[in-house]
Order: sequence, then structure tokens, then C-alpha cells
Amino acid sequence: AMLAKMVATLDQLSGGRLDVGVGAGWNEAEFLANGYDFPPPGERLAMLEETVGVLAAMLGAGGRPASYTGRYHRAEDAPASPAPVQRPRPPLWVGGTGDRLLGVVARVADGWNLCWEITPQAYDDRLRVLGEACARAGRRPEDVRRSLGLLTLVGRDADDLVARWRRLQAWMPGGALDRVELADWAASRLVGTPDQLVEQLRGWQARGVEQLVCGFAGIPFSVYDDEQLELVAELVLPRLEA
Repeated sequence: AMLAKMVATLDQLSGGRLDVGVGAGWNEAEFLANGYDFPPPGERLAMLEETVGVLAAMLGAGGRPASYTGRYHRAEDAPASPAPVQRPRPPLWVGGTGDRLLGVVARVADGWNLCWEITPQAYDDRLRVLGEACARAGRRPEDVRRSLGLLTLVGRDADDLVARWRRLQAWMPGGALDRVELADWAASRLVGTPDQLVEQLRGWQARGVEQLVCGFAGIPFSVYDDEQLELVAELVLPRLEA
């Protein structure tokens, strides 16, 4: 319920531009450091599903009191007021890859996110599992929005790509990529020349991915070279827009 209030406020502040992403959690040390138990996966997934239920009930009530009763979470006549700008409410995205997680997506989520590395073939397998879960939930798979996060590396040409890969290897903490071959790393990430990136992005679009989040380094939420963003902006995005 507290999260729903925060979401409504942020949607107001952003003028209705907020997407809400939630997950079951995976880092036990993070849970324990904040004073939370770390239950087994099935229980965390059940708690996640109920969390989405609370958010959907409160955010979709237009500022009026809403209630939800589950095994782990409940809200009783709880308003999210002022209401969010978006109607019926901000979209609720669930992130993860496992079969049971995709069941949660099929039952309660507006969208599904996966990151930061996956091959197209492995993604196709996850789409198959999602489709089966949607069938059990009485829902069309195409009604589940899809976003994907991929670590990204772009070079002006093949030689430039190799040079930038070498710089990324040198930048990575602890030499984590020292013994990794570029071709192996690229197979499950967004890597290549501008032509190759456009081809890959169109392949993801054909799989129903509407939004791709780029991570411009060897680890998430980092940028090892600002020029990477400039290359994508100058050499890739205009071709996609065309």
C-alpha cells in the first residue's frame, strides 16, 4: 500500500510517464541487510503476485479507497490519493525469466521485462513458456507488453568494434572479461556495427519487444565510454525511426 502511494505521487510528478517494474528479488544478502527474511522462491513469487494485486487495486481506483486481501499482503479501504495521472493506472511490469515467474506475468502483469543478456533462441523458449502460461490464464500472449535490457557495445566498423572491446576489457573491474572472446560475449547481448545493431533490433521487434534498454558497459547501470551513447544516437536511432 505504501508503494502504491509512492507510485501515484511519482506518476503525478512525471506527468503520467511512469512505468512500474517489480520483481521477486534474488540477492539474499540485500534482504538480510535490510532486516527482511529471504523466503524460498515459491513464496517470494506468491508475495510478488499479491504485491501486483495491491498495486492494481489501489492505483486503478481513481483515488477512491480500495481493498485487497491475500495470504501475505492486504489493504483495507486504502486510497492512493491524489490518483495517478495515467488511466486506468500506470502499467505494472514484472521482471524475471523462470517458468513460475512467467506464470505470474501471465496472470497479473501488464508487461514483462528480461535483462541483461539472452540469445534470441533462448528468448524464443521463454516466449513459448509465456504463451503456455497465458493460455492457462485465459489471456492472449500478445497482450503482454515486452521490454528487454541488453548490455550494449557498438563500433563504427568491425575494426573499431574490436578496439572498443579491448577498452571495455581493460575497464572491467577485476579483469572479469580478460579471458572472454568478443564473439562469445556478443552472442547474448546487443553488440556490433551500426548495421548489425539495426538488424538485431529489428529481430527483437519482430519478437514483440517494444522497448530495449541498453546498458553501455560490461555490468548493468554503468557507462564505460560516453561515446557509445553518441554512436547509437547518431548511427542507429535515425535508421530505426526511418
